Amino acid sequence: MAEEQSEETKADARQFMADLVSSHPHSEDFKGGDGIDMAAWRTTYAAATSNEDTPLSLTEKFWSMYHPDESSIWTMTYDEADSNEDLDETIAITTEFMKQTESIKDHCFGIMHTLENLQTEGLWFFNGPDPERLFGVNEDSSWFTWSQLGPEANDFVKKAVVEFMVPTDGKFKGKLIKDTQVLG
Repeated sequence: MAEEQSEETKADARQFMADLVSSHPHSEDFKGGDGIDMAAWRTTYAAATSNEDTPLSLTEKFWSMYHPDESSIWTMTYDEADSNEDLDETIAITTEFMKQTESIKDHCFGIMHTLENLQTEGLWFFNGPDPERLFGVNEDSSWFTWSQLGPEANDFVKKAVVEFMVPTDGKFKGKLIKDTQVLG
């Protein structure tokens, strides 16, 4: 088991990660552009998940929209899950995170799962090479560890995206999903 870190050390680590991700050098292959039409994707996602669409169909639709030279895929994990004591309070953290991010929903799409062990995991698609815009509007983003998937859509990336978008048997990484929130 890892040694418990002081609040100061945790704050320094969060700031380090925020600086590292927000100052990430742009890939020479990253061309910019319009990226994913997030409104269209949200509509596609909502229709597919409400109709119990097959994982293959939903992810095929996503991969047809995804362009690694215009957009990026990131995962997030809540750093303070061991401090969570109540499911409703943990869900409230996710709800508030989504509210704070609403102003940039045209530039990103996010799915956040609250798990039975009170951990919060998320998957985000951004127009652009990184979550910098989200960091600018949502100060709570520093309470999460962010990791980029890809940028190329290899088998590992595709499997990770499917696991978030279409969980099997209501579970994510073997843990029961207690709540899911989607930006938009």
